[in-house]
Amino acid sequence: MIDLNLKDNKLVLENIEKLRTKGSINDLPAILDYLISPVHIEIEKALYAFIFDIKDPKAVEPIIAAIQNPKYQTIQKKLIEFCWQSSLKFADHLGLFVDLLIKGDFEIAFEAFTVIENMEENLDPKSKENEMRKLKNAISTVGEDRKGWLHEAFHMIEQAEEKAPN
Repeated sequence: MIDLNLKDNKLVLENIEKLRTKGSINDLPAILDYLISPVHIEIEKALYAFIFDIKDPKAVEPIIAAIQNPKYQTIQKKLIEFCWQSSLKFADHLGLFVDLLIKGDFEIAFEAFTVIENMEENLDPKSKENEMRKLKNAISTVGEDRKGWLHEAFHMIEQAEEKAPN
């Protein structure tokens, strides 16, 4: 497990670099906890670089859990940004991103919209139907600045390929 509380920043940065080559998603909680209130900008940048380099599909669930956890509200936008910038698959969490698009503040909604826009995997037919209904119902309740995004998200989800039935 990485120790981010060392007094020597150079040593912490070296540990982060080692983590990038030999790290594990088991280090994510410590990293996320540090990022809530980072002490040094260089360490913060290195940790975000580490997160944005993650390719392990096992990281999807901890990232989703962190997005939903109020404890990580201060870094939620960055975590959502990770979701659309990474090559990991987040289609199983379409509902979360639709909810964030509808209810999040402007920046969170924009990032959630971008996640939906960048989803390339096939969607579950039932999830697809539920999220389209949710978007359709929300269009009349949101401000003008968000209506276009909801319409666009609806059409993107509508046109998305569906997963084959099991």
